[in-house]
Amino acid sequence: MKKQLMPIYEALVIILGIGLPLAHVLVIRPAFPPITDSTVFILTSIICALVYISLKNTILSFEVVIYFFILLVFGSIVASVMAIITLLIVWSMKSVKYILRKDRTEFWLTIKTGFYNAGVYGLMYLFAGILMVNYPRNAQWILAIPTVIIINELFFSLHTLLKGQSYWTYLREEAIISDLMEMLIYPIGISMTLLYDEYGLVSIIPLAISISVFSYIGYLMSQYQDKMKQRITEEEDLNEIARKLEGILDFEQLIATILRKVRSFIGAEEVTIRLEDQEQGIDVMRSYDGNRIRNLNFAVPPKSINAVELPLVTREREIGVLIVKPKDPLDKETLVLLTNLVKHISLCLANAMLYKISIEDTLTGLYTRRYFEHKLTEGIAEVQRENGKLAIVLFDIDNLKDVNDQLGHKMGDQVLKNFSQILKIHSRKKDIIARWGGDEFVAIIPGATDDEARVFGERMKELFSNETFIAENKNMKCTVSYGSLEYHLRSAIRDSEIFHEVDKRLLLMKKAVNR
Repeated sequence: MKKQLMPIYEALVIILGIGLPLAHVLVIRPAFPPITDSTVFILTSIICALVYISLKNTILSFEVVIYFFILLVFGSIVASVMAIITLLIVWSMKSVKYILRKDRTEFWLTIKTGFYNAGVYGLMYLFAGILMVNYPRNAQWILAIPTVIIINELFFSLHTLLKGQSYWTYLREEAIISDLMEMLIYPIGISMTLLYDEYGLVSIIPLAISISVFSYIGYLMSQYQDKMKQRITEEEDLNEIARKLEGILDFEQLIATILRKVRSFIGAEEVTIRLEDQEQGIDVMRSYDGNRIRNLNFAVPPKSINAVELPLVTREREIGVLIVKPKDPLDKETLVLLTNLVKHISLCLANAMLYKISIEDTLTGLYTRRYFEHKLTEGIAEVQRENGKLAIVLFDIDNLKDVNDQLGHKMGDQVLKNFSQILKIHSRKKDIIARWGGDEFVAIIPGATDDEARVFGERMKELFSNETFIAENKNMKCTVSYGSLEYHLRSAIRDSEIFHEVDKRLLLMKKAVNR
């Protein structure tokens, strides 16, 4: 309900807040300040609006002093119109950067915000003028201060409630601080009124300059505080990312996490990682643009003007590069933080590479026998704990020796690679596929029955039988035999005998093939 009311509320504020003051101008035709005076008032308001001061979650702008001064001197209609003109100019200036970025969403959001604020100030000074008429003349200016603040607060409070935010949090963290500060600065408008009534525009120019300078100094201090907070947050994020990466040993998972974390950390358009290590057989190029991770091994991305390339160095040896394409050029501090993060990334990659070597067969890219035995122990324990099941399928290439003898060992290695790829492509992500040794391969299939294991074995057998290996005008086909076994709590097989039983079944199949 609140979400439905919000656009209606904002539309009413914009229409009434801008429409009513303009209608009053056409009907009543109030006296506006001379063109020179109006120019000074608007320019001062624009400067103060652009160089606002941040206090916690509150934004304080000295432009309200100028609007209040105009209210006291020229009346509510003129104050409303001058505020509307100033705010529309300011928010239009703020929207320019989104035009340059071609970000239509942020552009229209900024324009809408500008019109809404203009509507709020238009209504605020109209209502304040109506109420001020009934105040005692000798206390009219003093009472106008809380009047303007209260009316302004009513608009902000209603907006906060319609957005569904915590009202008490808003009061505690924004409203009270903002209202107190405005109570302190609005009296400057009274001083400007007294000077202007007595001596004219020249008398208030030094005060207008002072307000602008003070606003700018406060703006610089706010920017510095915001930057310090941002740096602290970034340092905390960097440490959190480093801890996250250090806990990942899986090579593919680490690369994906690096791409996502770096893009989020920098707020980049795209992040690319290029890894090349001939010693360890690594050749990887991946890119992430916030939607998906793409493999760029065959499509090197064009270099961007703002792109930052940072070398990935492990053990004093460069293994690749991290390419960051930021939305805006990186400042010096952010670049330093990114460089520190890349050092952590390089260390984590080095650890992941060592782990990859320890669990991955160099020739086939499948898991090693040692890793398979470790995962089989884990799988058996899970079956016993969860009352589940798993299947094991053991493969043996039947005529690899013939290939080696007739086509050479290089082609024999290609046979092993081809069968490995078949196993990889046609197995599930949670399946464990390993090279047992020589021409033997093994698969752990969690949750599979004996029938499903045989289907898997037959499928691999059929696919491999379609492969043809050619060298020196000779060609050969290879076959594969397999043995399979389902293991569960009711299996009449001891844990230590599981693999021995699968091996026996494989031998029986090979004997049947040989006969």
